[in-house]
Amino acid sequence: MKRKKSRRLGLESLELRRLLAAVDIPDDLTGAAAAQVAVPVNVDTAAGIRGVEIRLSYDTDLLDLTSDAITAGSVFSGAQDTQVTANVDDAAGTVVIFVSTSTGLSAISGSLVQLSFTIAEDAVAGNTAVFDLTEVVLNEGEIAVDPAPVVGSDSTDGVLTVTAVAAGDQRIAGFVYADTNNNNVPDGVEGIPGVVITLTNVSTGATVQATTDATGKYEFTDLAFGAYTLNEIQPIAYSEGGVNELSVTLVSGQTTADQNFRETGLLPQFIYNRLLTTSTLPAGSTAWTDVIKQINDDATAGSVAPVAASSVAAAAIASASTAAETMAVSTTPTIDTAASVSRSAEAESDGVLASVIEDASSGDMMLPLSSLEDRKDDAVDDDYESVDQVFATNTLW
Repeated sequence: MKRKKSRRLGLESLELRRLLAAVDIPDDLTGAAAAQVAVPVNVDTAAGIRGVEIRLSYDTDLLDLTSDAITAGSVFSGAQDTQVTANVDDAAGTVVIFVSTSTGLSAISGSLVQLSFTIAEDAVAGNTAVFDLTEVVLNEGEIAVDPAPVVGSDSTDGVLTVTAVAAGDQRIAGFVYADTNNNNVPDGVEGIPGVVITLTNVSTGATVQATTDATGKYEFTDLAFGAYTLNEIQPIAYSEGGVNELSVTLVSGQTTADQNFRETGLLPQFIYNRLLTTSTLPAGSTAWTDVIKQINDDATAGSVAPVAASSVAAAAIASASTAAETMAVSTTPTIDTAASVSRSAEAESDGVLASVIEDASSGDMMLPLSSLEDRKDDAVDDDYESVDQVFATNTLW
């Protein structure tokens, strides 16, 4: 009878055993033009890993990368002395990364490194970019990588697909206004039309513009949640009354309809005579808005129409809201006499300034109230009367 052979169990140290790890880059990454996208190099188990060397290449037509945009991956989160060294050749589209720590990692899965790429601004939705993982060395070769990455297409490579810029149903709106009553709120007829506002998505860099309407209002719609900046192109004809840039973060439940830009009023050289005529008033009317738009256009084009001195404008408007038959202007006006005379035909037809040009240089100017009775009748609304009073302070229009 043959004796049965028995097999003996033996012990083998982990140091003598060849460990294996699978490493790859996801092939379902997505991102919009100008956006940043996180690209991880993943490992199925980090057991015993102390050092990592990674080499890869990428499409420089669609992607940009800097050394500062490379960090240790999630499997190193518990290691206190992790060091990362990265060498990026963005022109050639190649990356070499070294990551090390003093003690071996536990058997967890996650990312060895994470690279933050920026997608080109002109990238078209549907375009794809390949991350060619060409080499991964773990613990100087002690831990085998299976399958081993190679130059060219293989299962370890990653793929990014460019998507359309995300849209949403959020909104940002506000006013550009001349703060006539100095209350830091856009009231009544204070809105400034024709001002360009630029909205920039902080994460993507994408921009869009809007122009304020006849009431000074602007609005951006169909926005996604996220951080944005708003930039006002300062209207040349106005004195600055605040900042020209605002920051807004769209989150659920936040009100974003009061992103306002404040100005303090028209500069003296842009106070056109016809703003003071009955045919243009009341402030806020279509005729008034048309003149304001013309002022904006002239300022942008670098041309300034002849104007009355600001003190003359103040006297004319103030007299529309006072009960006295005449009003003396106490301050000595400074008038461009030639400019005023060149406008005398218009002033006569308007019935406002012709009667005061002769006395303008005397320093004590009297303006008949009767010439503005029609204007006074129009200023029955409290908002208009408030604006008139502020006009008299020589700060607006």
